[in-house]
Amino acid sequence: MFTYLHFTNQFGSYLYNDSFQAFLADTFTDLSSYDILKSDYMRSELLHIDLGFTNEDAVIDEDELIVLEPGQPVFSHLNIYPNPDLQYILPFEISFDDTREEVFKKAGEPTQTKHGDSPILDKPFLVDHYKIANLVLSIDYDPADEHINFIQIRDNNIVAHLKL
Repeated sequence: MFTYLHFTNQFGSYLYNDSFQAFLADTFTDLSSYDILKSDYMRSELLHIDLGFTNEDAVIDEDELIVLEPGQPVFSHLNIYPNPDLQYILPFEISFDDTREEVFKKAGEPTQTKHGDSPILDKPFLVDHYKIANLVLSIDYDPADEHINFIQIRDNNIVAHLKL
């Protein structure tokens, strides 16, 4: 069983900091490596979690796909996906079994809702955002049945491009 605080307490940590590396080693056995050319996430298939990093210092040659300066990746957000073998303690006691209506009963009305059709993904989307102190909880639903697809939690002060 994991509480979201286990992860969010690490927000602001530099990827290559010794204490953050110890946290990763103690928490994960299958974490993918960080490769800014492919993604700003590291993934655990066992825990169904993506750790996201903000890396404003990195310099990349987009034409040649070469990292010129690796920068300082900072842990700033995470995605949690349903995993029937694990239980996560989430804000507002939300569960992946909850529908959007049940989330409203537990968390109240969202701070912001985004819905429509994504031209990039070529499919409809529905996302509710909740602001909790300096954190933002984003719940991505299946628009058809309003069940939770995944949950993102991010530090609103670090992830400037997703600031709420």
